[in-house]
Amino acid sequence: MINSKINSTKFYNIGQLRVQYWNNLKQDTAKLARSQKGSDEESTYRKSALDLITELSGVERFFTFPGTQRLDSFSGCVRRSEYMSLSNQVSETTKQLVSDSYRSHPDISDDDLADEKDEWEHKQASVKNDFEVLFVEDMPEDEEKALKSRLKDLRNSTDKFNYSIIVQRSFQDALIALQLNHNIQAVVIRYAPPFRSSGISDLIKPYIGPIIKMDQGSRADEDLGPLLGKWIKQFRPELDTYYVTDTSLGELKDSTIKIFRRIFYRKEDVQELHLMILRGVMERYETPFFSALKEYSQKPTGVFHAMPISRGNSVFKSRWIKDFGDFYGRNMFLAETSATTGGLDSLLQPTGPLKKAQEMARNAYGSQHTYFVTNGTSTANKIVLQSLIAPKDIVLIDRDCHKSHHYGMVLGGAYPVYRIPIQSKNTPCTEQCP
Repeated sequence: MINSKINSTKFYNIGQLRVQYWNNLKQDTAKLARSQKGSDEESTYRKSALDLITELSGVERFFTFPGTQRLDSFSGCVRRSEYMSLSNQVSETTKQLVSDSYRSHPDISDDDLADEKDEWEHKQASVKNDFEVLFVEDMPEDEEKALKSRLKDLRNSTDKFNYSIIVQRSFQDALIALQLNHNIQAVVIRYAPPFRSSGISDLIKPYIGPIIKMDQGSRADEDLGPLLGKWIKQFRPELDTYYVTDTSLGELKDSTIKIFRRIFYRKEDVQELHLMILRGVMERYETPFFSALKEYSQKPTGVFHAMPISRGNSVFKSRWIKDFGDFYGRNMFLAETSATTGGLDSLLQPTGPLKKAQEMARNAYGSQHTYFVTNGTSTANKIVLQSLIAPKDIVLIDRDCHKSHHYGMVLGGAYPVYRIPIQSKNTPCTEQCP
């Protein structure tokens, strides 16, 4: 049975839509490989496969994997009637996309296809952390390939991170990529990108309504780069943004200088940009409190508190529950402590790693302040409720919410008004709702 055109509005996000399209393409190419040459079935599934590839191209151009070049190679397979090879490649690509396994060798996308796959997997076997960098510039394709090649040559086997390049050629396309692709962790805006996209697929329009309605076409091209940087800070404040320009520092506006993490000049070597991208992500990858906890666990510490675990001694020296320690591992017990000062800082008045960790969390969330809670989700819910409500407030709340919300309202002196949850017509209510 041929897959009918998918209604994109029924999917919660673009990820669900992509998976559905790739599964449909996998099914149709498998049927195409089994069809008889010259039959009506072959003609039908051939057309269906080409239609799906065309529609997917409007989505995949915002992702480095699978990439539009791979889709072009699939189209070539269809036109050359290489159906079995096509089916195998689509099946493997779908499996990698759904399982996220492609991120173990992220650059097998646009430029590194099947013939280079084994070599690339060998080179990248130790890479565990990868991300994507968005370059925004209306550059020709040969310049894009040269840029990717130069940045790829700068990689070092000792690098803790690996990144792939995705290029968007307009202001709108850049914002669309940032909205759809969460794996983008840095943005490089080069010169003045045009505002309007050359073509937005109908498939993604339900997910990018505000971007489509946006109109900055009257802006001067030279203003669009700094403006894009400003909007990125509001839209995705966790990202590192960089600006490449020929304008001298003295002629740049103060507001432009403050927007970007660093401004580069075209004549500067691309190596500086490469190193800055890695450094920015490395700084965000820091875990001050966890690092302090790991360091603490390796210190010889005298235990004087009443907690019975005693850094695992009572477990690993026992003849009866040693398997308990083997199951959880020694590090969990070595990190056990009741101390809130010294190397692990204080929750009540942090001055060291805990303070730095909360500041990093604040920057990631884009909030004014972020505080950690160690008492569990229920206590966190009570804290949030008591910060939002005042005594004698009337609060509308679902009757089936977690009990911590009820306790929080009682502690805050509010009056809850319970609303009966919406029940499915086929699922009768089994409890008496107040």
